[in-house]
Amino acid sequence: MIVSRRKTTLVKTALRAASLSATFFAFALVVWGGIVRINEAGMTCPDWPRCRGAWVPSLHGPVIYEWSHRFGAGILTALMLSTVTLAWANRRQLPGAMRAGWYALAFLCAQIVVGALTIKYLNNPPSVAAHLAVGFGTFVSLLLVTLNAFGWASSATSPREQARRLSLLPARMALFSTIAAVAAVVAGGYMSASRAGAACIGIPLCRGWKGSLTTLQQIHMGHRLLAYLTVALVCATFALFVTGSAKPRAATAVAWSAFALMILQGTLGILTVTSGLQPVLRSWHQANGALLVAALVCLTYISYRYAAGRGVGTQPEISTASRRAETASGGGLRIVRNYIGLTKLNVMSLLLFTTFAAMMIAAHGLPSVRLVLWTLLGGALASASSGAINMFLDRDIDAEMKRTKKRPIPSGRVAPRAALTFGVALGIAAVSVLAAQVNVLAALLAAIGILYYVFVYTIWLKRSTPQNIVIGGAAGAIPPLVGWAAVTDHVGLTAVLLFIIVFLWTPPHFWALALLGKDEYRRVGIPMLPVVRGDAVTKRHIVWYSAALLATTLVLVPMHLMGLVYLACALALDAAFLVCALWVARTGSVLSERVMYRYSMLYLALLFGAMVVDRFHHGFGV
Repeated sequence: MIVSRRKTTLVKTALRAASLSATFFAFALVVWGGIVRINEAGMTCPDWPRCRGAWVPSLHGPVIYEWSHRFGAGILTALMLSTVTLAWANRRQLPGAMRAGWYALAFLCAQIVVGALTIKYLNNPPSVAAHLAVGFGTFVSLLLVTLNAFGWASSATSPREQARRLSLLPARMALFSTIAAVAAVVAGGYMSASRAGAACIGIPLCRGWKGSLTTLQQIHMGHRLLAYLTVALVCATFALFVTGSAKPRAATAVAWSAFALMILQGTLGILTVTSGLQPVLRSWHQANGALLVAALVCLTYISYRYAAGRGVGTQPEISTASRRAETASGGGLRIVRNYIGLTKLNVMSLLLFTTFAAMMIAAHGLPSVRLVLWTLLGGALASASSGAINMFLDRDIDAEMKRTKKRPIPSGRVAPRAALTFGVALGIAAVSVLAAQVNVLAALLAAIGILYYVFVYTIWLKRSTPQNIVIGGAAGAIPPLVGWAAVTDHVGLTAVLLFIIVFLWTPPHFWALALLGKDEYRRVGIPMLPVVRGDAVTKRHIVWYSAALLATTLVLVPMHLMGLVYLACALALDAAFLVCALWVARTGSVLSERVMYRYSMLYLALLFGAMVVDRFHHGFGV
């Protein structure tokens, strides 16, 4: 027995040493790969796996950068195989380490293929970005092996530690911050390979708010916008960990580290741009980005291990018996219907209409059928992605509300993880379709819409403030920008006003629904305005926002963006909208609230339709 324990301890110690070494080596290779790219040494070895026909070529000039990167990859492969072998030996004691080890092996295999393709395609931007993404996947997998091997936050056994357990919200925010940080770093690699680093010298925007961007500037701003998103998420995550109730000491310490690295990363990014892309600063920028990702991975791991598990296991999963019954009774078609139910088709239809209307307004007529089809397909996928991920995140409250308890997840027809996977896949498909078939700006705006709806509205605002629908309404106002950008490849003044119109329309539209369902929102703890401030305040806000909406819709005429046809239609539609708002404010009857909610949807569709008709007849400029 003593010998067996000593053997187990020895194997565990060996795993810790191997995983730690492999993790540090993976980090070094990610950083060194950036240095290779900065020195433009990637193609000094034009063949693979050898370099200039030899395993050890003549090491002079830039060749040494690329060859040393490949040589280091060989060492890392050996360290990874040792780590996975030792994790297998500890699989019963440390199952988490073995799971992460399998991911590391998968990324290793992928990296071999991607590395060869990177050389084949002459280090073009997509291959470089893929190479960097797989490299970070390898690094993160090995880091998770190390964290499991050392048993960070493995349990909270003392009463004091039990009192410090976290809710799932900080853990989820840490996870999303990690994903955003990795995406920003990969986008930075794509930008570097595209030679777009010097395309934008302005801070924080490329050329201010005016003028369309070139392709290189769009690529550069794509990296920056992902970086700005990362900053926002890290700040929100940091606030969750350092405010409120006591948090585990380890989680708070790592949160401070991630926040400090984020500040340093932003500083390095600004200095890199303003210095004219000095190589030393570019190298430090990528190295610090990798450190930031590592800190966020650690924070995510620790916070999930400490999470109290609130909401976990409360939703019905699909049992084996129900799966068999479903399959036996035409389950294939039913499964398709269930997944379609995740996409919120009623919301999607209105979003797609505003997208299509914006395209016709921008084109002064009907754009090409090909452009319309691809744009609407990308928009539909983006809307479906947002809806599916929203249902996954809100599955606990959906199960408690009469209006939503029959949705696919709370009713048990779709498993939560399957819904999340479905939603993420749709989001990736949406951005890919728009980027490949429309333009990068439209894809970027769609990505911002998805991320804003998921992270800002669903995760952050919805359960924390009665202004959730006001600030979160920006997500639903993005489709007109996508449609406009699809046609013009920039965002003009008219497009901005369309965004503002939808933004101001959202609160009175949704508050009418909130008044109808305030008792259910109160029961599940969602701080909608009627729940927190009462019916009277909500009704006043409906009238105020309705007045602001009406003023905005009419300002398009004196600005010569719309003509008399639109003016006549807008006056009639606005008058009916205001009457509904005053009816709700005066009586507060269920009928008035229901009419207000339903008419508001018809109002937006007819208003955008009036704009299209006006452009067809008068062709006013942008």
